[in-house]
Amino acid sequence: MSITVVKRLRQPLDNSRGATAVMVALSLTVLLAMAAAAIDVGHALVARNELQNAADAAALAGARTLGVAYEGMTPAAMAAYTLTGGDHAAIVADAQAAAVLNQAAAVNVTVNAADVGIGLWDSATRTFAVTANQPRAVNVVTHRDGSANGPISTFLAGVVGMTSVNVSAVATAELTALGSTPPGALDLPLAISQLFFSQYGCGDSIMLYPSNGTPQSCAGFTTFNQSPSNDIAMRNIINGMINGTYQAPPTTAGQTQLNFTNGTLSNPTWTALVNLFNAKKDASGVWDALVPVYQGNSCHPSGAIPIVGYANIAITNVHGQPGATIVGNVSCPLFQSGGVGGGPAFGVFTTVPGLVQ
Repeated sequence: MSITVVKRLRQPLDNSRGATAVMVALSLTVLLAMAAAAIDVGHALVARNELQNAADAAALAGARTLGVAYEGMTPAAMAAYTLTGGDHAAIVADAQAAAVLNQAAAVNVTVNAADVGIGLWDSATRTFAVTANQPRAVNVVTHRDGSANGPISTFLAGVVGMTSVNVSAVATAELTALGSTPPGALDLPLAISQLFFSQYGCGDSIMLYPSNGTPQSCAGFTTFNQSPSNDIAMRNIINGMINGTYQAPPTTAGQTQLNFTNGTLSNPTWTALVNLFNAKKDASGVWDALVPVYQGNSCHPSGAIPIVGYANIAITNVHGQPGATIVGNVSCPLFQSGGVGGGPAFGVFTTVPGLVQ
């Protein structure tokens, strides 16, 4: 066989054009899949962020409606509240109304009623639980899938068999613990130690005066931001609260320091305290007083001490000298329409929600 014939026979084997075509086709498929991933996954992520915005807005709107419901209650009603059918419907409706004002991938976000939960948020475990008993949080799930608003159609991923993508988002808004108070919110020149909450809490009795050194009677008189903190300053503050000429200053948990007096109050000051109680108590003889909780375990506070939060004391009796006493019960949950949330929980919460998830 001649060399020429051998070369002719080998030419088809040496031709790489067919292999190159196969490689190009495979490469194009991979590149197309990568482009599909980049475009369609990116589109889905944008839609997911838009769903998150809708969930956030819906949860905040629903929780605010819950807060408004609490604003119309007495402290006793707050502590005994069970979610009503009317309040549930209003919360769901307002959450849905807020969500639909938002779009996800050019579709207005509709929220199913079943995707609006009302209950409690556990900040320690970061979990939400539905409950009708004194709820403080609203949880909303938004979808773009078969359950609501339809899945998101893909642009290029169809070449690999993916014609649509399901996305969802979740948000929880809570009526968080009171973290600050506006001017005048604190209407009793007295604070309790955080030591009380080491053994006691909602519904427990407290002896604000006299102190016997135990957590159940750990409290002290404060002149707020006035110094020196003494009997005369205390009496002037109390009389000003009675006649409307004094307003407690604004405070912020973790930042504000209050001045405490550890001296003995005079009989005129005790008389003023009795008069303040008589002016503030309701028809049943109870005065619901918002008081600060001060840092530390001292049951005889003196000087400037930071406050760490707020509590509500249902004061049932203020008795002057001789045998001066101030007694009551820690009542909660209580919801305060003024101030800002985000503080440590001592039973008092704001009615303006914040996002916690």
